[in-house]
Amino acid sequence: MTHQKFPELEQLLGCYFHQDWTEEFDEDTLALQAIIESASQDRLAAAAAELDVLLGLGLSEAELSLVLVDQLGCYFDPKAKGSTCSQWLKQVRHKFELL
Repeated sequence: MTHQKFPELEQLLGCYFHQDWTEEFDEDTLALQAIIESASQDRLAAAAAELDVLLGLGLSEAELSLVLVDQLGCYFDPKAKGSTCSQWLKQVRHKFELL
């Protein structure tokens, strides 16, 4: 697992996808929309850059899953939507980039 720090991802994904995130949002897309609506463009750009680094590390899906939970505090499981961690993180990155 990586020992790199991803402070923006930890703040954004960890805060919105906390252990009880499903009590606040019906699906991940609504939580992501809440992030986009509340975070500054600078913060989203920094998070997108951190996603580039994270995705560029060449981690396995199991390692990415551990990073999501253990490092970022993100309790969304992409497998629940038929996706892999890397696919979902690429989608998140794309959404952050579109602004």
